[in-house]
Amino acid sequence: MRGSPTVEDSTRTDARMLDRAEGILVALRRCTINAAFDEIVGASKRHRVPTLCIARALVALAENSEMPETPDDDATAAARYEWGSLLDTPAR
Repeated sequence: MRGSPTVEDSTRTDARMLDRAEGILVALRRCTINAAFDEIVGASKRHRVPTLCIARALVALAENSEMPETPDDDATAAARYEWGSLLDTPAR
């Protein structure tokens, strides 16, 4: 029987979400993981939204989801502003 999520589970989930967002940028921009991380953090600072929220919003947009796991209108708007044009481009 599984109890409530532990801090370790939450940290692991957050890390996986950030990894996914980085992977999306690596694929779209063909950049390094470090450059993708820096881009996510930079966008987070520019738009004044938590890094994990904007990462989650980027993943949701890439999946064509209507809403991220934890809805955050500011993060979703920021992700659309930063990466919407990359995600709207048809695959080559």
